[in-house]
Amino acid sequence: MDPRRLLVTDLDGTLLGDDAGLARFREWLAPRRSQERLVYASGRHLASIQALVEGSVLPRPDAMISAVGTEIHDPDGRAMPGWTDRFVDWDAGRVRDVLRPFRWLMPQAAEFQTSVKVSYEVEGLTDSDHETLRRKLLEAGVKATVVYSGGRYLDILPARAGKGMATHFLAEVWRIGPDEILAFGDSGNDTELLSSGFRGTIVANAQPELRLAVDPMVYRSPRSFADGVIDGIRHWSEVVT
Repeated sequence: MDPRRLLVTDLDGTLLGDDAGLARFREWLAPRRSQERLVYASGRHLASIQALVEGSVLPRPDAMISAVGTEIHDPDGRAMPGWTDRFVDWDAGRVRDVLRPFRWLMPQAAEFQTSVKVSYEVEGLTDSDHETLRRKLLEAGVKATVVYSGGRYLDILPARAGKGMATHFLAEVWRIGPDEILAFGDSGNDTELLSSGFRGTIVANAQPELRLAVDPMVYRSPRSFADGVIDGIRHWSEVVT
């Protein structure tokens, strides 16, 4: 029987950050693997996630959503067929050209840039700045999502990318309804994931940028890191029953 529920969790600041809590999550998950699908949704690139799994830091997932929701891979690192088809009109070079006049945008290192994600560093981005960038891209005919997190990291993604969009894609492939999807996060790049109609949980150590951005119906766990993930699972399990 296929697992009936999908757990989608961010890594840094959510599942990662407290080794003891992560050990408790692993212990909770082990006897339930036949019932739960596990997906990591992270701003990390694929190789970074794989290193954590191969090093036995993280349980082996059913899929990995990486690079802020622009890439999806199976447990063996193979790209999920069909996902990148939706980005055929995306032009990363065009994004860089449009945003070049904004001298205060500092490009991230090459290892964090991909053909479907343009990444910068900027501290203290205001809501007005965010809207200015979004409007500039739109006026240039670029359909993009502007994601800011950690008070520092700015990612420009195709409009049809993101952790939430990627989760919907996997849910369609696996035929899992939104009420059977539990999502967990702690920062701004989890906003779209926790605003996509799933049963969401914000861990207690979450950044203010996320708390202010998502619907009040999203569960605010009193526990931090992986303990908050476990608490969120229990919360939504009780709500369902």
